[in-house]
Amino acid sequence: MGVAEQFTESHTPLRIQVRKFDPAATDSAPKYFFDNDPFKTHFMNALSILFPEGERFFIRSVLAYRDQISDPKLLKEIKEFCAQEAQHTLVHEAMNELAARHGYPVAALEGLVRRDLRRFSKRGVKHASARRAALAMTVCVEHLTAILAYQVLTNASATMQGLDPAVQALFKWHALEETEHKGVAFDVYQATGGSPFFLRFAMVLSSFFFLLGLFINLTVLLYKDGSLWKWSTWKSGLQFTFGPRQGFLTRPFRDWLAFFKPGFHPWKQHRDLDIDNHAGQLGAYIA
Repeated sequence: MGVAEQFTESHTPLRIQVRKFDPAATDSAPKYFFDNDPFKTHFMNALSILFPEGERFFIRSVLAYRDQISDPKLLKEIKEFCAQEAQHTLVHEAMNELAARHGYPVAALEGLVRRDLRRFSKRGVKHASARRAALAMTVCVEHLTAILAYQVLTNASATMQGLDPAVQALFKWHALEETEHKGVAFDVYQATGGSPFFLRFAMVLSSFFFLLGLFINLTVLLYKDGSLWKWSTWKSGLQFTFGPRQGFLTRPFRDWLAFFKPGFHPWKQHRDLDIDNHAGQLGAYIA
C-alpha cells in the first residue's frame, strides 16, 4: 500500500458532463469585482491567470498515457476530461482579458506559466521520467483544485460573498466540473503503474509551485494596482486567505493531508456533493 491501491479501471462514480459557459459573461464585471476589494479581486485574477496554460498542460499530460489505457470507461472519461479542461481554458482566457483591459500585465504573467509548462511537456516527449512527472503533477494539482472547488461550492459565505454574479457563476461552474473529473488523472496514473511514493513527493513540490505561482501573480497585480503596500489591502486579504477557520487556503488543509493516507482516492472525499443542484443554479450562464 502507498498513497493508493493499484488498479487499472475508472473509479469515477458519476457521468462527466461538458457544459459550455458563456465566455462573454464577465465582460461587464467591474474592475474590483470581488466586494470592491483589491486583494480579493486580484486573488481570483491570480488564480485565473494560472488556469489556461495549466489546463493545456493537464490535457497533454493525460493524453500522453491514453494508449496505455484499456478500460473503455476510463478512455471515455479521458475524452470528457480534456473537453472540460478545454472549455475552462477558453472561459478563463476571456476573464483574463477583463484584467488586461484594466491595464494589468496579464500577457506577461501568462507567458511565464506558458514558458515553464511547455518546456516541461517538451522534455516529456523525449524522456519517460519527465512524462511520468508531468502526469504526477497533474494528479496533484487536480487534487488541489478539487479541494478548493469544494470550498467554493460549500462555503459560499466565506469564498463567494460580494463576488460579481457573473464571476461567481464562472468559478462555481469551474468548481463543479473540477469535482466531476477529479479522479481521472489519478486513475490514469494508477492504471499505468505510477509509483505512490513518487506521487507523495510530487504533491509537496506541486503544492509549493502552485502557491508560488499564485502569489507571484497576486503580488504583481497588487503592485501594478498601487495596493501592495497598503495595510488595508492585507488586513482583509490575510483573513480571506489564511483565516484560521474559513480561510480560502487554510480550510482545505485537512483535505490536502488526506492525499498522503494509504488507500487514498479523490472519490473517497466529498461524494455527497450535489452536482446536479449546483449545475442547476448556473441558469443562463450555460449555453
